[in-house]
Amino acid sequence: MSEFVADGWAELFAHNGLRRFADFWEADFAWFEPPNYRRGGWSGASRVVLQTPGGDEQVVFVKRQENHSRKTWRNPFSGEPTFRSEARNLRFLNDRDIAAPQLVYYAEHRSDKGWQVVLATRELTGYLPLDELLENWRRDGWHKHRAARRRLIPEVADLMRRLHGCRQAHNALHAKHIFVHPEKCRACLIDLEKMRPRLTRRQAMLRDLDSSNRHTFHLSRTDRLRFLLHYLQKEGFDASARQLWRELAQMERRKQRKRKA
Repeated sequence: MSEFVADGWAELFAHNGLRRFADFWEADFAWFEPPNYRRGGWSGASRVVLQTPGGDEQVVFVKRQENHSRKTWRNPFSGEPTFRSEARNLRFLNDRDIAAPQLVYYAEHRSDKGWQVVLATRELTGYLPLDELLENWRRDGWHKHRAARRRLIPEVADLMRRLHGCRQAHNALHAKHIFVHPEKCRACLIDLEKMRPRLTRRQAMLRDLDSSNRHTFHLSRTDRLRFLLHYLQKEGFDASARQLWRELAQMERRKQRKRKA
């Protein structure tokens, strides 16, 4: 995928003077966060407010990178831009209505400095990282948010089950990579650069459940059990649910021993 524009967005971009790759690349967008410089390249993101012909606003995040690539089985020698895999994964999820930022623009250009890539997604209005929400609830008092937890946990479980049903593993499923809307109790996945297919649904499930279990803090044992039961779509803990619970606990202990070694 060398270039992509979501349906209906070409006109909006053109209305804001963004008709071709160079317009995006050379635009003087303010950085939303400082660019990341490493290994001779850089990567950064900007929050851009677009004006619609009707006078409204549409907000997008425009990510730009230069000379950031990695080797893949598709490109074992020359490598590919890291944003290319993210764009590919976003389209995969968008096409299947699995909650993730909407990809609205992607383009890449090969220059004498390496790959130059632009990726734009629609802003997730009202969302925040799950780890930030959990920390807010902890400081405010867990008992005050019992009802919200009971609504949100099934939403996150459903999202992960749908992803794994496609035999896809996020591969970095920390709480900070799950964005949630507290009022609407919705969840979506972000930072999809490392998402990869697995041979089986179970492989995808174990990889991500282990990661999310170890990198999601403050949740009680009861909340974790509630999440697992909803993920498995079970009313109570039968033999298979208990086996998975034990398996995840064993995976966590092995990782802890490796860190101490």
